[in-house]
Amino acid sequence: MSNDILFLAEFAGGKPARSALELAAGAAELASQAGGSAVALAYGSGAADGAASLGAQGAARVIILGDDDRPAISLAATVVAAVRDADALAVLAPATPNGRDLAAALVGMLHVPAFGPVRAARVTDGVLETEQATLQGSVITTARPSDGAPTPSVALVLSGTFTPIEGGSGSAEVEHAPDAGESAFDRATVAESHEAEAKVVNLEEATVIVAGGRGVGGEEGFGPLRDLAAALGGAVGASRAAADAGWIPYQLQIGQTGKVVKPSLYIGAGISGAIQHRVGMQSAEHVIAINRDPDAPIGEFADLFVVGDLFQIVPALTDEIRRRKGAEGA
Repeated sequence: MSNDILFLAEFAGGKPARSALELAAGAAELASQAGGSAVALAYGSGAADGAASLGAQGAARVIILGDDDRPAISLAATVVAAVRDADALAVLAPATPNGRDLAAALVGMLHVPAFGPVRAARVTDGVLETEQATLQGSVITTARPSDGAPTPSVALVLSGTFTPIEGGSGSAEVEHAPDAGESAFDRATVAESHEAEAKVVNLEEATVIVAGGRGVGGEEGFGPLRDLAAALGGAVGASRAAADAGWIPYQLQIGQTGKVVKPSLYIGAGISGAIQHRVGMQSAEHVIAINRDPDAPIGEFADLFVVGDLFQIVPALTDEIRRRKGAEGA
């Protein structure tokens, strides 16, 4: 067995997805701990053209599984063969629809240990050790494969667990996976697809998020939040209650059943901070909460908790930010 760390890297239009950049950096970190190398398993349109760029994120090699927009699950036999040949310590998969499909195929076909979704990982005593939230995020558990368990371990990794390397350099070696032969997975096709109801930003990449919950009262209540987000150069998000009520697209939902985000600044307005929501934003560097209820759970973990009417506080905050920006530009 090698000490290499493999990771699934999705591409679109020749560019790696944000998840691929995060996992490349994470795999490089873990490989350094293990004494091996980070190796990407790339797929998606333009993967061959953009594969070498993963070297800037720490990948030593890239194995091209597929170079088109076919369903990821159709590559199941190919990824299983590539992983079996690599005989690596672990495989990191993004907690995305494609990542989940391929991770499930690996675990089911190779009968190896599975962990996740994980929020942290490290190599300890030569094995992958992971942390994951359980009981709706109220308990953090540490897990590792039992003695004698087959390798590699497969870890499904949440967005924001690792941070891409900024200003990295280098080029990874690129090779193509050998033909894995015919498989039932080859016949997988997309039966139907739908465009998103609205064009929305990628919350997982936002550095500033202003999120609203039940307390905004309705769709129009997100107006002041959008103004504040615009003033800060950030994005708007929401709790599940607001998304379920139809006040905002589901693509903007943050929490256990929505997006997991890791912004530098998270402002929650009218959000109680139930554990299901906390799971999705607890990795934010700074949390500001605005709520009428002084006993709202979000106050327990917010860096700054403002008790009051968000419809007075948010517009006043927006005006002050605009004023200061105007003064700086004068």
